Amino acid sequence: MTHSFTALAIALMLSTLSSSVYASARSYDGWTSTYSRSNPLRACPKHCELITTSSQVYGVPSSLILAIIKQESNFNANAQSHKGAKGLMQLMDMNSTGIDPFNPKENIERGTALLSRLLGQYDSIELALAAYNAGEGNVRKYGGIPPFKETRNYIKKVMHYYQGYQ
Repeated sequence: MTHSFTALAIALMLSTLSSSVYASARSYDGWTSTYSRSNPLRACPKHCELITTSSQVYGVPSSLILAIIKQESNFNANAQSHKGAKGLMQLMDMNSTGIDPFNPKENIERGTALLSRLLGQYDSIELALAAYNAGEGNVRKYGGIPPFKETRNYIKKVMHYYQGYQ
């Protein structure tokens, strides 16, 4: 059995052990190194049932909801930004009327409903994320993703987390 075949077999075996562990291998002149690392993004850390339910009700991938919560509040239900955004999905007052934005259930439901509407409106995850972050008016004004560094970084980070949670 060759070293690269052995490394591949070990990597495949390790990758099936747990969805929260990823495996890799590297080949060097005549020897192979394999390793596995836990991937903290693979597992849902908090509010999993609420996220799954909202995902199913609103047709938004749970991995995208997790990614937004990770970026917006790092799963802190009491998070509040200097701009006034509140809760897990950092809802602004205009998007959280009639609910307690610090209540995880209400925040996730309202945030996912908003995201579902934006995904339908823009038919692009990146544009929906831009609207979620910078506002629909700015997406309309710039005819796409606004040139704001904060928004562009936000989209990159959320997409990275989204891929990690899949």
